[in-house]
Amino acid sequence: MEGTPRKAGWALCGLLVTLLLALPAGAQLKLGESSSNLSGTISAGYTGDYGNLINSDHSLSVGGTASLSGYYYNPNFISYTVSPFMNQGRDNSSYQSISNASGVNFNSSIFGGSHFPGSVTYSKAYNSEGNFAIPGVANYTTRGNSDTFGINWAETLPNLPSISASFQTGSNQYSIYGANADGSTASHSFGLRSSYLLQGFNLGAYFTDGGSHADIPQLLEGSTQAESATSSNRGYGFSVGHQLPMHGGFSGAFNSSYVDSNYLGNSYHGTIDTVTGTASFQPTQKFHYSVSTTYSDNLTGTLYQAITATGGVVVPPEQGQSSHAFDLLGNASYSILPNLQGLATADHRQQSFLGKNYSADSYGGGVTYGHVLFGGSFNSALSLTDNTSSASSGNALGFSGSVNYNKRFNGWTAGGYFSYSQNVETLLIAYMSSMYSYGGTIRRAWGEFGWNAGASVSKTGLTTQAGITSSSESFNTGIHYSKWATLNGSYSKSTGTGIESGAGIVVTSTPEPVLGNTDLILFGGNSFGFGLSSNPVRRLTLSASYAKAVSNSSLAGSASESNTKQINTFFQYQFRKMYLTGGYSNLVQGFSQSGTPPEHVSAFFIGVSRWFNFF
Repeated sequence: MEGTPRKAGWALCGLLVTLLLALPAGAQLKLGESSSNLSGTISAGYTGDYGNLINSDHSLSVGGTASLSGYYYNPNFISYTVSPFMNQGRDNSSYQSISNASGVNFNSSIFGGSHFPGSVTYSKAYNSEGNFAIPGVANYTTRGNSDTFGINWAETLPNLPSISASFQTGSNQYSIYGANADGSTASHSFGLRSSYLLQGFNLGAYFTDGGSHADIPQLLEGSTQAESATSSNRGYGFSVGHQLPMHGGFSGAFNSSYVDSNYLGNSYHGTIDTVTGTASFQPTQKFHYSVSTTYSDNLTGTLYQAITATGGVVVPPEQGQSSHAFDLLGNASYSILPNLQGLATADHRQQSFLGKNYSADSYGGGVTYGHVLFGGSFNSALSLTDNTSSASSGNALGFSGSVNYNKRFNGWTAGGYFSYSQNVETLLIAYMSSMYSYGGTIRRAWGEFGWNAGASVSKTGLTTQAGITSSSESFNTGIHYSKWATLNGSYSKSTGTGIESGAGIVVTSTPEPVLGNTDLILFGGNSFGFGLSSNPVRRLTLSASYAKAVSNSSLAGSASESNTKQINTFFQYQFRKMYLTGGYSNLVQGFSQSGTPPEHVSAFFIGVSRWFNFF
């Protein structure tokens, strides 16, 4: 009895393969005013997966991908594309997953050639692979279900205000391999925008409304209960612009937004009103100058909104104290020579934050220069600023400089860059920030043999507050010989300070008192990997890769370490419109605070597939 389903499965696969070999390529199908084209790939094969925390599974499988596209009456009237996929989620397939993912993607365009164009999009994925981000290091591997839906519509009638509307919603539920941790995210947004040209004035207006909810896996404390964060925002604004004499122009805008969020039992709600204005002039071809100003009546909300806009979640700031910010900035540039340009800046800022008043004045200038040097391309920039701040005694010298050089010589191509800056922190002028980065690339080919390599190093932080830094290093190299072999390897290392988000850790250098110690996560880690691919004969592709990452993170004295290793192999051979495909994937991922041993998951597949056009 046990052999009956297996024999039936083999018979089904044999029948399927026979049909695949026999099916001819089709042409476009027309029915009345509609025209459609259906293409895809059908596959059949043997699949197996096993692991230390899951039951092993071995089966004959049938899957594939398809793409149905077409239009009704005219492509500019109604057009669509539907792309379903089934059992195509292995690492040896184009969907890059160790699990059998299935789903569908849908896109449509409505009245594309009219004054009322619109579109509808939808996607749904089951059992698909994703990432939980760790900056600068290989991300944690997740598995889950997701869906998105969106509608866009517009009106573009001549001599009337244009209007566009959009609505987007999406959700994602996932689990992290090797951890007793599940997470989810959900978001929605609605927006209206309009623009109109009236008597030479460019007028604009908008309205937005949206919200999000995230259940964040608690990896640091080893808890099975996720932290929840919700936020909603609503905003509107107006803008106006017009040309000015001396090849100039001006623009102004008013924006108002309302923020409401909840995290760890703390809530924040507030309204942020911002006014901006800019005027620029270019009296000669060589000379340009501009003046801009910004005023915000809620600096606390602006700083908090800058964090949440990146997906970060933090304990909301205390309310009840007023804050504001004002900035007046002037810029000028003059082309001294074709390759040499001079710059000048002047900046005045005033801020009120947490009961304290801050002010800063900055004056500076610089040059940019580019030229052919020793047969290569040389570009550089240098600027100096003198900063006076109420948060510090005396003057502070700001500096920024960058240089890069690229050249080809004797078959080699090489390039390098370096940049450094130190200046007053732009969000909160009580701090000085610094940053440097450098790196380079080199490559050379000797006939069919080639080699390349690259490296980069960067560090950012606050010069007056220890521990608020982020740094990263990365190195890569590769060699190839004709079509026979391509070998590459990479190494990266990262440390820094970040905050939680629904999709992992987000890098931030925002200091206290904007963020407290209960918000900041210290992270660090390194990863390396290598890959090998080859096309030894026509229509045969072979590849293999290995990656390993070790990382750690800590929050308020609670630390967690993780270890991830992944191996992927793949081969494919094409004959006629058939493909013989196979591969193997292995994932090992574990966390010190999960309370379970590292999870080992392996999957392999071998089968045959055929690409064709149904019609």
